[in-house]
Amino acid sequence: MILGHQKQWSFLQKMAASGRIPQALLFSGQEYLGKKKVALEFVKLLNCQGDGGEPCGKCFSCSAFEKGNHPDLLSVAPSPKEIQIGQVRDAQRFLSYTRQMAKFKAVIIDEAHCLNQEAQNCLLKTLEEPQPYTVLILVTSLPQALFKTILSRCEELKFYPVDGAEMARCFVGHKNNPQWQEILNWSDGRPDLALQFFQDKDLVKKRISNFQLIENLLNSDLAQRLLLVKDYWAETAGQNKDASEDETDNSFASLRDFLENWLFYVRRLLHQKIAGGGSSSDSAMQLVCLLRKIDDLKFLLLNTNINKRLLLENLVLNL
Repeated sequence: MILGHQKQWSFLQKMAASGRIPQALLFSGQEYLGKKKVALEFVKLLNCQGDGGEPCGKCFSCSAFEKGNHPDLLSVAPSPKEIQIGQVRDAQRFLSYTRQMAKFKAVIIDEAHCLNQEAQNCLLKTLEEPQPYTVLILVTSLPQALFKTILSRCEELKFYPVDGAEMARCFVGHKNNPQWQEILNWSDGRPDLALQFFQDKDLVKKRISNFQLIENLLNSDLAQRLLLVKDYWAETAGQNKDASEDETDNSFASLRDFLENWLFYVRRLLHQKIAGGGSSSDSAMQLVCLLRKIDDLKFLLLNTNINKRLLLENLVLNL
């Protein structure tokens, strides 16, 4: 089921009906918008054995997609933060194999901006010499991180946050949740994020805990901030408070989520100050600068091997 994005879905339906399918598509837009879900539904539609404008959900092909074991679909994702050349070579081999049951063999590369340089160079060969009856879908929140030569060979479909009324309609079935409205506000028009909050109570608790830590950091002096970071890191890394650095997947995911929560918290503060009208322009500019710094550090976290603890300490040094 697609949540929101009806214009994009209508465009893809018309494309499927016409039979003129680009061999490479780029789905771009913010994280957690549900771009990969739309990509999966599109591949399902292309291969549905029914004759409607939607995947029937009942035929053998649709059932295989639903179960995640369709032999003509391959999903590629970072492991944990990079997509490497070996994964792209596996995708190339997969596309070269004879179709088992589908009209189109499909590869979906999620978080395509995580393709390293070797992987992007390798991917170019696939884009330059595509196999017939194949479709490659790149899903990304950072299209600018991809080579221009890759972008030029893909047909781009842009995704945007879903408006509040549509979000409320999408999640009306969760209205008995006491935090229903708060979760919709937290999600900022991103259906996948709202769905995660509704399905995972621990994720809600983690966001509330992150908000409390951010508030404490913003209202503490430097010595206190560094102690808070030390405690946070010890808890995240699962080590004692003298731990200096941890390179586990868990620490990467936790810090990524923490920076995302910090971005949301500061955006909300900025909106409140602007709406109030009584705050100084200097105060608003400080928040804008903080937003930029958090965003820059999040980009470094996702795209470099920067020391995670030093990244966090750098962020709190000049609050």
